[in-house]
Amino acid sequence: MRAFVSGLTCTVVCVCIAWGSTAKAVAAGTDVQSADAATRASSEAQMLDFDLPAQPLAAALAQYAAVSGRSVMFIDEWVAGRTSAPVRGRHAPHAALRALLAGTGFAADDVDTQLSGAFILKRVAAAPGVASTGGSPRGYDALVQARVWDALCADLRTAPGHYRAILQLQVTASGRIGQARLVSSSGDPGRDAAMLAALAPLKMDHPPPADLALPLTLAILPHDVLPGPRCATVH
Repeated sequence: MRAFVSGLTCTVVCVCIAWGSTAKAVAAGTDVQSADAATRASSEAQMLDFDLPAQPLAAALAQYAAVSGRSVMFIDEWVAGRTSAPVRGRHAPHAALRALLAGTGFAADDVDTQLSGAFILKRVAAAPGVASTGGSPRGYDALVQARVWDALCADLRTAPGHYRAILQLQVTASGRIGQARLVSSSGDPGRDAAMLAALAPLKMDHPPPADLALPLTLAILPHDVLPGPRCATVH
């Protein structure tokens, strides 16, 4: 499964995932399993051997994920042209990720305890050479993202900006949302149900490209993690 990317800098972001041994991807049909706080704490306390040279940041994140078993989500355009710091020796997973990101202008934010310590990259400083991605949505990923945004903004319960969740979407050959599921809950069962109900009737203006790998993955983040546009009107 290829997680899709977008140039939009908004609260609903299309992400790449580095997880396991595959850069920016997870295997088709893979379920992200929940883990309780004790399991997550145990994983973080585990010391692992890292030998990651300075290299393109996307490749470094994929190698980090392969060693640590922790997923890392990011936007392609943000990391393009960035170089990681080298990480060598024994480190806890989060400490190793902090070291890898040193000097890049990014930090790792915990997505949700349900994802057993999955991280999403966020900007902490204007990294040199990283262009703004706010102005030009493009491609089928941007179309899906825009439709999801509008659907969620239509209801006060689901309007993005104050909660976080991760969605996976299947898109049929006709452009309909064939299946939507929450990989990570928003923390409110009622809102979760409302989100899925809002996405069920969505249909894109045209079918997906033949090379679009499914399902698509979207991270919905609060404004304090990823500032962006707000819903214009909420009913």
